[in-house]
Amino acid sequence: MHLKPIYTETNDCKDCYKCIRECPTKAIKVCDNRASVIDSHCIYCGHCVAICPSDAKKVRDGISRAKQLIKEKKQVYVSLAPAYVAEYGTSPHSVIEALTSLGFKGVSETALGAQEVSKQISQYLKVRQTGTYISSACPVVVELIRKYYPQHTMAITPYMSPMLTHARMLKQWYGDDIGIVFIGPCIGKKSEADDSDLVDVSLTFKELNDWLATENISLSTTQTDNKPDFKPHQAREGVIYPLDGGMVETIKRENNSGESTFISFTGQNMVRNVLDNLEEFGKDKPLFLELLACETGCLNGPGMSESNNIAGKHLNIRQCYTCRSESTGDVIKESHTFNIERDFFNIESVPNEQFKAEQIKEALHSIGKNSVADELNCSGCGYDTCRDFAHALLTGNAETAMCVSYMRMVAHHKATILLQKIPSGVVIIDDNCKVVEMNASFARLLGTETELCYEANPGMRGAEMNKLCSFAKLFKTALLTGKEYYNLPAVENEQNLQLSIFNIQKHKLVTGIIQSAQQPEFRKEIVEKRTREVIKKNMETVQKIAFLLGENASFTDSLLNSILDSQKQENA
Repeated sequence: MHLKPIYTETNDCKDCYKCIRECPTKAIKVCDNRASVIDSHCIYCGHCVAICPSDAKKVRDGISRAKQLIKEKKQVYVSLAPAYVAEYGTSPHSVIEALTSLGFKGVSETALGAQEVSKQISQYLKVRQTGTYISSACPVVVELIRKYYPQHTMAITPYMSPMLTHARMLKQWYGDDIGIVFIGPCIGKKSEADDSDLVDVSLTFKELNDWLATENISLSTTQTDNKPDFKPHQAREGVIYPLDGGMVETIKRENNSGESTFISFTGQNMVRNVLDNLEEFGKDKPLFLELLACETGCLNGPGMSESNNIAGKHLNIRQCYTCRSESTGDVIKESHTFNIERDFFNIESVPNEQFKAEQIKEALHSIGKNSVADELNCSGCGYDTCRDFAHALLTGNAETAMCVSYMRMVAHHKATILLQKIPSGVVIIDDNCKVVEMNASFARLLGTETELCYEANPGMRGAEMNKLCSFAKLFKTALLTGKEYYNLPAVENEQNLQLSIFNIQKHKLVTGIIQSAQQPEFRKEIVEKRTREVIKKNMETVQKIAFLLGENASFTDSLLNSILDSQKQENA
């Protein structure tokens, strides 16, 4: 069983939830703070791979499989997607030479399959009176419809994609026993190849570039005088398929009677908007929709090495099309009609799980959302609304720890409880020497007036420290120097106190801990500390002179430990 086309390196995942936020179908499950792809929900658009800040989302590498295929098969052909012009430029010869250097028997253009698809769809539409028909060329859109819009599956034109069509053509030309490797800009083609017996391996242009780099093959140095060409011949109008509206343009070359309407849309948001309202169209005459998941078309696919300079890529493809259209060579028309019919009913759609209002309410309560006002809809968890997140909790695809506001509230409550349970006085001070948090013990040690203020304003947030105590300058010094201080003597309300100051953020935030020297616990701690210091120093001395005396160590140790024991009994 093959690894799925997109997967997560869980050790690299930094639980930022960006993949959830960006995934058009929320096909992500978070478990133990790690986000993994739900294959049954995924449409393989590859967007999560492109936006993952820690590169935890990976595309399955097909290079090793392609190498093995070349070893096992006598003849392996490349089906090269027409978007290669956007990746490598208008001259194909260096690309063909590089691919044959890798061991391929020949290179053929997937655009030949595209032309065959356009021809058969044109004939299909001519006999239709009404209805809406969607192109099967984009595997991501096909996957989206089959999994999330199963009611529109019948609208997909019943023909193979250009990739599969071209593969069938290659096998008819060169034999069923040949190997076929598709190379293009699309990650979704990996899944499409997995589900067919026509294409053995699907690679992206990024993978091809990596492969060429490991073999030290440079496209700029592979050109020869022979100028190898595509097998069995070049494509013509099929080269514009990667463009927005390219497929429509090729179909209209053969079907321009006006009896059908042709429209193209690109980008996930636009495609979903069209599918949400599909029932409204195609009532008067046939409507053909070219839907592409990638904005601006396949030339902006996730398997391209670069996503910039879209205009330059577009112009390259147009230039290639113009050159081939103006070529003086004869236009080669396939006399044989290939059987490329298929259906799209062999996978299960994603179930739309419905939950009762009480279940949603209970899930919201689990993340501290007890009213509509608590539902911030901040998208920090990756979901658009708190209710969407609650739904994900109920399906088991999310964890309560993903809610930022909830975890902040939990952390604050834990810190507050811990602060109040500590017997010592604790205060947190900011760089303006104002109180961020204070516990009741600290207020009590500062006197009755401060204790009353604390009862009126628990935590004393925002109070100025220099108005509360006489040793505020010690905090100012700690903030200014960034140093930490231990056991500083301080006097407040005729009490002898001991103050320690620690950094939370140097020069920004410090915490102070005070104890009363009159407290029994404090006196006990001092006695124990000093006694242990005597034991430690005595043992160090004994070790140095043990070879001379050798007999007093255990007696002294026992004597000093007995002091500790008697002190403990006295305090008890």
